[in-house]
Amino acid sequence: MMFFLEETLINTLVGMCITYTCISIPFLYVKFTQKNSLLVKCGLGVLFGLASAYIFQEGSVNHASLYSVIIAPVTFGFIFYGYPVLILGFITSTLFIFGKTSYYDVFSIIYFICLTGFSLTHRKGMMFVILSYSIAQSINLLSHISALHDNGYWELAIVKTLMSLVFLMVLYFSFGKLTDLSTSKNYFKKASETDPLTGVSNRRSIDLYLKEAEENSSSNFCVFMLDIDNFKSINDNFGHPFGDEIISTVAKIIKKNIRGNDFVGRYGGEEFLIVLNSGLVNALPVAEKMRLKIQEHVSASQGPDSVRITVSVGVAEHAPGSPVNGTVANADSALYQAKTRGKNRVIAWETLQDADEGNVRGEP
Repeated sequence: MMFFLEETLINTLVGMCITYTCISIPFLYVKFTQKNSLLVKCGLGVLFGLASAYIFQEGSVNHASLYSVIIAPVTFGFIFYGYPVLILGFITSTLFIFGKTSYYDVFSIIYFICLTGFSLTHRKGMMFVILSYSIAQSINLLSHISALHDNGYWELAIVKTLMSLVFLMVLYFSFGKLTDLSTSKNYFKKASETDPLTGVSNRRSIDLYLKEAEENSSSNFCVFMLDIDNFKSINDNFGHPFGDEIISTVAKIIKKNIRGNDFVGRYGGEEFLIVLNSGLVNALPVAEKMRLKIQEHVSASQGPDSVRITVSVGVAEHAPGSPVNGTVANADSALYQAKTRGKNRVIAWETLQDADEGNVRGEP
């Protein structure tokens, strides 16, 4: 028994190191690079399956491996990355392990069926991993009850089961620390890219987004420059705290009127930059709807005085291959024209260009 415990402890420590390394390095890579494609997940599934097979081979010499140690890479890979890892991991490990021992064959089939069943009903926590393990191990022991009784392995089986459950919990808490680390880093990363008043992207994040859009976009998109009208007088008449409240409310209305794949950032002061991933024909009605929503829902009032909040919007369409800074400048020029023509309106830079061409041709 002492020899078994010693060998099992060594195999468990080796398995823990392999599992933690296999999971943590890709996890941090995926979290901090945002590269979580299906191809990456399939590759990780194969990697975790090979890790399970290696742990099994290491422990099978002295029959000192725990089932929980063997299945740990695939189990935690599934928890962190989802179904592709589970499927590829199970297939890969099966190619190397299945048929080597009937004890593990029965256990692994029941375990992965239970784990999949729980996950299909959106139960993926550690409690369901332990429950899946307990069900699989119980059925496994019952299916080999005569062999365990004849060889006197009951005591050994109980010890291995308890050790397996302890191992799963230790590894779970270890990964909990890893998750906390990634969450903290993501929090500070997000905080550095977010405007604290409005919760939308700040100027630094806007510049990064526009640079990426210029390099990667293969289709047209539109840039809006939106500015709150007469904002200085709002601050003068109602105070800066109230002005901040107006800016925050306008940001909320903008976010409600764009899609998940669009972008909004606070460009500076009371000015916002919005990127709508569609052409000018579809973008102009969105800009007009946004202007009307702000006019309808936002007003500043204190005491007997009140003022309706309005915005002016300049729109410009970006064509692939052209400098995005030029598109932003065009939208800004259109915004300037919206301001000089009476405010509370949407003007497209393309419309201004058509008018200029008409004047050159002598058209009215």
